[in-house]
Amino acid sequence: MRPTPTPTATGYAGELIVAAPGGASDVYAMHGGKAVARWKCLARRLGLEGTWEAIEISTLPPGAECGVHHHSRTEELYFVVAGTGELLLDGRLRTVPPGTLITNPVGTRHRLNNPGAEDLHWIVIEVIGPQVATILTGDPGHSGRNTMSSATVIDLEAHGPVDLTTLLSGPLREARLVTLRPGERETLRSDDREHTLFVLDGTGTAVAGETEVDLAPGTGVTLPLGSAVELRADGRPLRFFTASLGVPDAKDGRRVSGGSTA
Repeated sequence: MRPTPTPTATGYAGELIVAAPGGASDVYAMHGGKAVARWKCLARRLGLEGTWEAIEISTLPPGAECGVHHHSRTEELYFVVAGTGELLLDGRLRTVPPGTLITNPVGTRHRLNNPGAEDLHWIVIEVIGPQVATILTGDPGHSGRNTMSSATVIDLEAHGPVDLTTLLSGPLREARLVTLRPGERETLRSDDREHTLFVLDGTGTAVAGETEVDLAPGTGVTLPLGSAVELRADGRPLRFFTASLGVPDAKDGRRVSGGSTA
């Protein structure tokens, strides 16, 4: 029998959304592109307080393409996990190797293809734009910032943590690459924000209250508001990508006003 997590004001201290490796679906001609891509949803708005649209892992085999598309209502992050892609971003062609972070504000137009000999894997974090979120929720706390920026391409390994509030107008807060050596630990708390992470390499354990989840490459973990998780590396370094999203009116893991947009 599984232990019962401790309840909090918004959910459970041990509540996690976990996507195990594997289980992707075939997507033919993604966004009008070429060949067959692979796509898997790691988490979506259901069960979360923030205005996430979806958190996904996508794969393009050699020669495949995710076609040109325009973001009219969402902001988006790309993070390249493996392989090297060719990104057409607002008319400019860029090579994007592993470790590349791409920010796509509302209004961005882009295409991604795989010219290499290996599969291209990348994380997609899509968030409802501030104006749309305000209409959907009726909560003026989603109105966003007056940030008028173009899309950016960042070497996250070389740059270090990225303050996303300077690059996007919505609730995305920060993106990081983290490496824990064997025996090291890191705690993420969803007090005024929700977190998502994706394991890139190594193995370990995620501990949330009495909940324990094994971590391996390809595992996705998302923390609803009010939860906390301790990440532990075991026999070899645990490496993961993580991003956070602010929740308007959240205080100490509680909603002061409004409700879930799920």
